[in-house]
Amino acid sequence: MKSLIFSLFFIYFSASLLFSKSKFGDYYLGFGLDFIEAGDTTTFEGEGLSLFANSLASNEADFHLTLDYAKLDSAASEETIWNLGLDYIYHLDDFSGADGMFRPYLGIGIGYLDDSSGISLADDGFSWNLQAGTEILFTDEVSLALGAKFFGLLSDFSETDFDLGIDLIWWINDVHGVSLGYSHSLDREVDVIGLKYLYSWR
Repeated sequence: MKSLIFSLFFIYFSASLLFSKSKFGDYYLGFGLDFIEAGDTTTFEGEGLSLFANSLASNEADFHLTLDYAKLDSAASEETIWNLGLDYIYHLDDFSGADGMFRPYLGIGIGYLDDSSGISLADDGFSWNLQAGTEILFTDEVSLALGAKFFGLLSDFSETDFDLGIDLIWWINDVHGVSLGYSHSLDREVDVIGLKYLYSWR
């Protein structure tokens, strides 16, 4: 199944280049379906649901709220994970201008993780993250977001991981959008393929 999804991703990406609303600096709500595989020590597979909202904090920054829930199975057990997070994203428009092709960003966030199985981090508790990346605006409808996230537990700063992600966004019109993304955590080896719907009312 993963090979099929990867094939569709690259076909869609190649087709999109033949054709720029940004995911930063806008108001939108959304939900998504995630396909997850975790394989650090024991292999877990399953699906997850994500809910999110983006709101302007200022002309240069956004607040991004997320709620993620996942149910994962292994040969020996069944586990559930949920995570609530709030991020502050600052877009560095001075590097390329507000209408430039590249929109780099920096971010910081806090959250709460419930993962007693230790699939994403070793324990439950409040979490933190630092982010950096850029969005590449190909057209008025299509963009590609590349990002990295360093995250961990507030109760144990030695418990951290590093996540790399790519997200292809297509705004069908000014209101409706879809995205297809992939992320990989380097330490815990958690792979996530996500399909999301975005609704922008402004």
